[in-house]
Amino acid sequence: MRVGLLMVFQNFMDRISDREAWDRDIHLCSLAEPLGFDTLGAVEHHFSNYAMSPDNMQFLAYMAAKTSRIGLMTGAVILPWHRDPLRIVERMIALDYLSNGRAMFGIGRGLAKREYDTFGLDMNEARDRFDEAAECIMSGLETGVCEWDGQYFKQARTEVRPRPLASFKNRFYSVAMSSDSVPVCAKLGATMMSFAQKPWEQMVPHFNSYRELFLQYHGEPAPPPICVDFMACDESAERAEALAREHMANYYVTVMDHYEMAGEHFKDMKGYSDYATNAGLLQQLGMTEAANAFVDINTWGTPQQILDKLDARRQCLGDFDLTVQISYGGMSTENAESGIRLFAEKVLPEVQSWSRNA
Repeated sequence: MRVGLLMVFQNFMDRISDREAWDRDIHLCSLAEPLGFDTLGAVEHHFSNYAMSPDNMQFLAYMAAKTSRIGLMTGAVILPWHRDPLRIVERMIALDYLSNGRAMFGIGRGLAKREYDTFGLDMNEARDRFDEAAECIMSGLETGVCEWDGQYFKQARTEVRPRPLASFKNRFYSVAMSSDSVPVCAKLGATMMSFAQKPWEQMVPHFNSYRELFLQYHGEPAPPPICVDFMACDESAERAEALAREHMANYYVTVMDHYEMAGEHFKDMKGYSDYATNAGLLQQLGMTEAANAFVDINTWGTPQQILDKLDARRQCLGDFDLTVQISYGGMSTENAESGIRLFAEKVLPEVQSWSRNA
């Protein structure tokens, strides 16, 4: 199992300054390589304390100079928010040069209407913009030549320089949270990334669909999908649960607010029907119960409890890789650092040793 760290750069309830929030997460992410993590990544979000990470490619370029081994993943570049695929091709190639081939290209479609609105984009176009941009960018990254004439993006034949350092085909990832996104992810040949959203046993059809479609499209088994979790680790089971119940629940509330998950807009939004269903369920369940359910599906506990949970998930889902988020929902630097150090000491070596099933 490969294990990554994903940074969110959240300033929960503006309890600290934005500078302090960034300093906190830069410090925490500087621990990833020395502690033995395989990858380091950052989200892309805009205009809110929910996640103050407007340019993950720029952040990773900074980290490329601070590291020598760890993979550097965009988790993810939200393609419809970028009006020029050519610039993404150039910037990812530059990141690959700066990191000596350690760049990992993760993409997503985006879910927040407020971000689409601020960019002046119709969210109903998100699916089509994503699909078109993904094909353009991957063609450019593989060939070094950008040329397209689509509905949303047009580019006269242009050779980018510097030329691609190496293929991104085995370093290509796509967030696929909905049933609408899974076929697209598989067709693109991307490794599927799925954030914790429901009990993992209920995600078996989701994961199996991806594997089956990938095999159909490409004639070879799919790479292990990536599960993205929030993590709280402590030697005390009671303290670990207390941290999770407070800070993961805090984060869940910000998710519901940022994405307006209880709203009605998903119902008529092209490509977002799964979220309309989820909004209805949330209204029935209530915020407190939903937040507790969200905590239950994430990664927390003593090192042994976490190992047991991950092994049970592997038995249920099959092979997967893991990415954890450690700074969220008002979690202090001290608690986040204590948790990641304990996880790295007592969980990381064990899960990294797990062999792949045939």
